[in-house]
Amino acid sequence: MTAGSVLVPQIIPLQLPLAGKAKHEIDTNTLLEIKSDTPDVTIYYTLDGSKPELFKKSCYGEHNTFKYKEPITLPDGKIMVRAMAVTKDCRESAIVTKMFLVEYKPPNILFSDEDNDENFLKDLFKQASYSNSKSLFRPEKSTEEMCRAWKMRLRRKTRT
Repeated sequence: MTAGSVLVPQIIPLQLPLAGKAKHEIDTNTLLEIKSDTPDVTIYYTLDGSKPELFKKSCYGEHNTFKYKEPITLPDGKIMVRAMAVTKDCRESAIVTKMFLVEYKPPNILFSDEDNDENFLKDLFKQASYSNSKSLFRPEKSTEEMCRAWKMRLRRKTRT
């Protein structure tokens, strides 16, 4: 490595591979971490196989580049993740590409373990956001079912 170069990011599933599955076969609940060993970089990534772009080019359609902030999950299907690291003075790393075969697995977030209205609302919001996201996720419960569950919870609380 030469002085001043930016190391290519690593795309790491934060779950051990399931028995009988390759390490690129994950499910929709598996978190992916993207990190670089170069300090003080910002990581940009795409999920559609396109090259990460720092700036949107006018007249070129949708901008599919995301700024990495925290571990992400992927929608089901064959997903190509591409990422690059960028320093504050705009030096770019090479682009890393990783293909994942993602199997749908229902999220386990409808009800919180803690009997706490704030946690319940957060979980309810997360579940609703999955159901409203351009069909990338298939919710375990419909929004209507979640609202009924919320109303039942409120009735139980008012009785006690």
